[in-house]
Amino acid sequence: MKNFFSFAFSLFLLVATVYIVLFGILSGESSLTLVFGSPIWLTFLLLVFTLLLLSSLEGSQIAIVSLSDRNPDELTGVKSEYPKAYSVMRLICSKIRSQQYLAGRQFFVILTVFVIAQITSFPGMEFLPFTSYPVMQLPDWINLICFKFGFLGALLVLWTAQLIPQYFANRHPDMFLNFPGNFLVVRLCLLIESIGPTKPANWMCDVLLKAVEDDRPKQLKI
Repeated sequence: MKNFFSFAFSLFLLVATVYIVLFGILSGESSLTLVFGSPIWLTFLLLVFTLLLLSSLEGSQIAIVSLSDRNPDELTGVKSEYPKAYSVMRLICSKIRSQQYLAGRQFFVILTVFVIAQITSFPGMEFLPFTSYPVMQLPDWINLICFKFGFLGALLVLWTAQLIPQYFANRHPDMFLNFPGNFLVVRLCLLIESIGPTKPANWMCDVLLKAVEDDRPKQLKI
């Protein structure tokens, strides 16, 4: 009974999410279309692009961490079968390089999630997409969470751009990194980190660490 309820609830969320998000965008109710004037076709393409980019960001992190634990002999095997994955691992060849990649990756994660949140929220929706059923007849909490806060969009991101690539990369890290575009995304993360938007976090972290280290002898004396 418990498994049936879980399956039924999951299926309901899947159908509701696909219906509201996709048809909401196609009916021109996305906040990106209403507020910023983005054409419907551009809003839809932007959703696809950001989901693909986020998928690469999420999966590549898991794959790189997994492959970094392998010994050099195993990576030699990766070179022959998955040359692009091997190129990525050669690019992320040191601890500092990995930190730079993770910082740049986090920048793009925040950026893509912000854009997707704008695409998948529908604050002005009055009727369910392509129907005459008023949204106001739904409970207020559903209207607030699903249409104005973009909860269904968050579910779409969770399923398609986070869990799926993470599951796949965890099981087949070399194959995932070998997919077209992942090498470019990793280089893009390194590039954005080198430009400087993530460096204020480094400065603040250095200040915090210095404060902790300066306070440590006082604690030991006590």
